Amino acid sequence: MSTASKVTFAASCVFATAAFAFINYSQQTERDALRQGPIKDAARMQAKLTKKQLANDAEHREQAELREKYLKMQPLSSEIIRGEETPIPPKEA
Repeated sequence: MSTASKVTFAASCVFATAAFAFINYSQQTERDALRQGPIKDAARMQAKLTKKQLANDAEHREQAELREKYLKMQPLSSEIIRGEETPIPPKEA
């Protein structure tokens, strides 16, 4: 076997081994990323829910403060005001 053929054979073997290793590494990385997808989605949804809950709590406190403020200005009573209409007699010309 000539030196050129030995070098070509060795280069081919090195290339094949490197390609095999790269493909396996790439597939393993993609597989791990796919497994992390649902976990990251759950964490993202929890963070979004937490932000929404904090916003709702802040709005609830603000509304409670406004209610207290308006109760001091104009107290509420348990009296129910009913609008009962009385017919208006027609005007005579």
